[in-house]
Amino acid sequence: MSREVLLLVDALAREKNVAREVVFGALESALASATKKRFKEEVDVRVAIDRMSGDYEAFRRWQVVPDGELEDHDVQIILTEARKQIADLQVGDFIEEELEPAELGPLVRRQPSR
Repeated sequence: MSREVLLLVDALAREKNVAREVVFGALESALASATKKRFKEEVDVRVAIDRMSGDYEAFRRWQVVPDGELEDHDVQIILTEARKQIADLQVGDFIEEELEPAELGPLVRRQPSR
């Protein structure tokens, strides 16, 4: 699958005349949206595609907020709780948990021969 991701990115970049990084960003956003659909609550998901191998990972993340300022526990974590996991975190940083990424399905469709 990872080789197919790289081929797809190259083909779309050429076809649409945009930078590969733009295509990678759009694909990461699409995969993050697909991954979010597996949750009932609102979640913050980040997807990272390795630009050399085409492998990708998905992460659920929580933004670190000051103690007493938690507004949404689905996407935020207070500083004292976050520091129990990673001691040197600061307000504004993120804690991430790796997720099973969404499946891409078939990427390349063959054109019918004429």
